[in-house]
Amino acid sequence: MTCKVDRVRDEYDLYNLDERLCHRYETGDVGVRRLETWINQQLLRRAMERAGMTVLDGEEENYHRLLTDDEVMDSAQDKAKLELRDAGVDVEQVTSDFVSYRTVLKHLKSCLNADTSRDYSPDPERDLQQIKKMRTRFANVIEGSLERLAREGEVEIDEPSASVQLKVRCGNCNRRHDVLDLLADSLTCPCQDEENADTGDGVEAMFRS
Repeated sequence: MTCKVDRVRDEYDLYNLDERLCHRYETGDVGVRRLETWINQQLLRRAMERAGMTVLDGEEENYHRLLTDDEVMDSAQDKAKLELRDAGVDVEQVTSDFVSYRTVLKHLKSCLNADTSRDYSPDPERDLQQIKKMRTRFANVIEGSLERLAREGEVEIDEPSASVQLKVRCGNCNRRHDVLDLLADSLTCPCQDEENADTGDGVEAMFRS
């Protein structure tokens, strides 16, 4: 089965992508997350060029940010999409072709035989902020859907304000935790302290959504 990075490389005629990818990863000390962003920017730039746009330096980076950053206001994102569509860019297609962190990591490891062991470093605060952004984005989607339905008379609600709770269950003791509280508390379930007190040994809990 063809790797997605290989597929989009061929579809967008980015024939030197692998060489540039390896060079950036192995000699530029660039992590997979930044490579994910860089590849997607290259896809967007090529889509803009194919549509006949004259792409100025940094323009694809700015449009990519407007299309993907959860902190960008919906109005600014809608404006960016409209500008690209008016220029002839198939926004839905190119964004569906964007690759993920896991896809890039797998491509580096399995397709390019790169040593990816150095790339991961635990960062609970980074993960916490990412989850918060996803929660905010999900709440915005819910509110937007309800507002549109309300305008059409399908539901009756004024100024809907959504809140999203994220819970996980410990596979060891079945306690349920708020994800954000758990991350803020350094991923410690109370059962770990209880087991340590009983056995003197630490047992890692499994958290499931």
